[in-house]
Amino acid sequence: MGRGVRVIAVINRKGGCGKSTLVRGLASAAVARGEKVTVFDTDSSQSIYGWMRVARQLGNWDDAVDVMHTYDPAEITARLDAIYAEVPHDHLILIDTFGGASEALDDVVMQSHLIVAPIRPGRGDYTETMETLIWHERLKGRVADPDDVPEYRIVVNGITPEPSATERQALEHIFETMPVIEEPVLERKAYKQVDGEGLLGVIRNKTRMSIVQRHLTNALEEMSVVLDLLDDAIIERMEAV
Repeated sequence: MGRGVRVIAVINRKGGCGKSTLVRGLASAAVARGEKVTVFDTDSSQSIYGWMRVARQLGNWDDAVDVMHTYDPAEITARLDAIYAEVPHDHLILIDTFGGASEALDDVVMQSHLIVAPIRPGRGDYTETMETLIWHERLKGRVADPDDVPEYRIVVNGITPEPSATERQALEHIFETMPVIEEPVLERKAYKQVDGEGLLGVIRNKTRMSIVQRHLTNALEEMSVVLDLLDDAIIERMEAV
């Protein structure tokens, strides 16, 4: 069953929380299963746009993935309208936000089906992510219909194979107090490779070393599960409306 066009806004106030890693991973997972992908990079660092340029130079890109760097909500709206006007197809659209949670984001995230915030198990990340949850609740008071505000999900990432007692305690607190999806994103060398080289599936398919292929495949499968869970949240919301 096709998923159609979905728009996911990835947001967090704190740098280094894994926002760009999540965007790269979700884009890799979607294109690996035959979808089109569009990423709007609204961050001043242009990390995703720069990632695409490097990946193209290395031959680790797929033309089914398009990255646009823009700060203009009107430009995003125009591109979304053009995508919706196309023949029905599966298309993942990711909005990599500019690292904040303020009224300036309202026009951008209101065009999405789901708002997603990555979080690492630590006090600083928890505090900043909670601020985005507060912003999300306040957004409902700034729009004509609160039901139009997209759902919000947390993706826990950067989990080590053997979390410390402090990390385990932080994880328990996150799962108890935030709308977290079930699948965490582990700390993997594969994601660092993606950061420097390109799309997960393309790198994996060009790699000859079986052990490296396996690590890349595991990362791709992990991101595919995360994408499925986010898609499920979108479908659940649509069915409830």
